Amino acid sequence: MGRYQFWFHGKDKKGRPLDENLLKAAEELAPMLTRYRQQEIDCESTCNDILQEAVEATSDAMRRKPIANVHGYITTIYKRNVDKSLDHDQNLVPVDDEFLEDLANTNHAPSFEEWIHERLILDQVFKLMDPYTERICRWRLEGYSESQIAKRLRMTPNAVSVRYTRGLKEAAKELLRGKGKSKRSDAR
Repeated sequence: MGRYQFWFHGKDKKGRPLDENLLKAAEELAPMLTRYRQQEIDCESTCNDILQEAVEATSDAMRRKPIANVHGYITTIYKRNVDKSLDHDQNLVPVDDEFLEDLANTNHAPSFEEWIHERLILDQVFKLMDPYTERICRWRLEGYSESQIAKRLRMTPNAVSVRYTRGLKEAAKELLRGKGKSKRSDAR
């Protein structure tokens, strides 16, 4: 069986032609570059695809400004893309349907009653929170980070954290003491 022949598209994904000197550089580098982590990739066509991505990225960079060392640039981009691809592949663990079914059946799923009970407790905690703490809590539940919340409130992230923690502790104390009424409804 002969050596794998690397080949490159003459155009990028947007249909723009690639520089001939760039394609020649890629052809010169291909046999040496594709040895990088070759045992882990274990597929010449995948190496070729990653190399094509590196060539296109180099072409985009060359359109923005001249590159002094095209060989070095392609090498750097290729190695970065290989590392990223292998890191992504290591995070994925293939499993069969039977394993997933067993996993789903072994995990304890809360009953409807448990879910309703937890939701009612959460509603009580919200009612016992001061408005500022409640706003911070709702934003955190929506996925905002403390730094994003701090920008909105024109505070430091540390101040947001302290205010949230103190407000939550106060609401928890109120709940444990058995105060079922809202602070806000008492103030009205």
